[in-house]
Amino acid sequence: MVDSPALRPSGCRWHPATRVAFRFLFVYFLLSSWTALVQLIPLVGGFVPSAIDAWTYPGFVWIGRAVFGVEITVFPNGSGDTTFNWVQVATHVVFALVAAAAWTALDRKSVAYPRLKDGLWIAMRFVLASAMLVYGFDKVFLLQFPSPTMQRLMQPYGESSPMGLLWTFIGASEPYQFFAGTMEVVGGMLLLFRITQLAGALWCAGVMANVVLLNFCYDVPVKIYSSHLLMMALVIAAPDLPRLVRMFVLNRGAEPVDLAGPWTSMRWRRVARVVKWSWIALTVPLLVWQTYGARAIYGPDAPKGALDGTWEVVEFRRDGVDVPPLITDAARWRYCTLFDRPEFKTAEVTRMQDASERWFLVLLDESGARVESSSTNGKLELHERGVAAGDDPAKAKVVATLDYALQDDGRMRVAGEFAGARIEALCARKQAGDYLLVNRGFHWINETPFNR
Repeated sequence: MVDSPALRPSGCRWHPATRVAFRFLFVYFLLSSWTALVQLIPLVGGFVPSAIDAWTYPGFVWIGRAVFGVEITVFPNGSGDTTFNWVQVATHVVFALVAAAAWTALDRKSVAYPRLKDGLWIAMRFVLASAMLVYGFDKVFLLQFPSPTMQRLMQPYGESSPMGLLWTFIGASEPYQFFAGTMEVVGGMLLLFRITQLAGALWCAGVMANVVLLNFCYDVPVKIYSSHLLMMALVIAAPDLPRLVRMFVLNRGAEPVDLAGPWTSMRWRRVARVVKWSWIALTVPLLVWQTYGARAIYGPDAPKGALDGTWEVVEFRRDGVDVPPLITDAARWRYCTLFDRPEFKTAEVTRMQDASERWFLVLLDESGARVESSSTNGKLELHERGVAAGDDPAKAKVVATLDYALQDDGRMRVAGEFAGARIEALCARKQAGDYLLVNRGFHWINETPFNR
């Protein structure tokens, strides 16, 4: 922002460049963050934006094709950097530039926008604070970066994607993930109050600068969103930049600013305080409760069935013939991984040449009746995964039904018709604790660097 003293909530004249920049910022923020603003409404805000967003998809498809010459076939999903997202950002920038130019041409009398500015800064503070709290608590409760799975530990190091490497790096250290989440939570909480908004903005700018660099350097597809959050933190702090320079660079005193804003009505101030404290009292505990509860669904505390884990196939027979573990055999099983959890059941087979195939997993008892949890004996029904099935295995084709039995020595036997042959496999459970990345632990004393 330009000429930041003019942005303070007062009736003084803003520099013309400041007015133009503010108009652009105001329009762009509303376009890019209106869903985040709606989502600030507790309990109901999360349902409205997704429905309305879908109505805009055809418009961005047309813009992508007509203006940018790209065909949009993928819509918002787990990635925030799809072609759709980049076309959307470009459209918002162009629209904000045009709107700012029209606003400037039509509004030649206004010399400042103190109330609009204060309202915009409040909106940015709470949007940024909400994002920091959501991502922060996800890390505090160890949900965003899970501990390295057996598949990750067994994967050749060089075959990791940059994003996978980053997830493994952070997930391997629970204390570091907790610390990173705490830093985000602290920044979010500081933004909720006028008296600490500058400290919160600077804090979040430091935290988000690191996040943005990680996203860019490790190809994490949240580059657009994280950059927006960083820009919000910098914009919130921008009006205080001259004061910061005087104090920390020029070694001079900095005058205090009026934190009350341009609002003179005591009634509206009381209303604002009630709304703010009601939001904090409802949203923050609810977020903590929901995030902590998620640990028991898909986090570290999620219950696991008796079969859950990765099993190494130590013996394998096909049509009654022993098959040795040769890396040239593309059909022999090497590992069998079973996700046996209440909300997520899949089976994956990795063959000797490291080719893998995954199916939906349905558990049956010995009579063939469907059951929710595994026991020492039963059947594994593998259902084909695909777009047509969605997330419902009942709609998917049955690929194979295998008998399984857990032995007293902890190993598992699997047998049945699979891929046109009768297979029998003896499997031994692999343990994450067998790997150095997990079992190395922390050491105060290292006589020599232990770097492998």
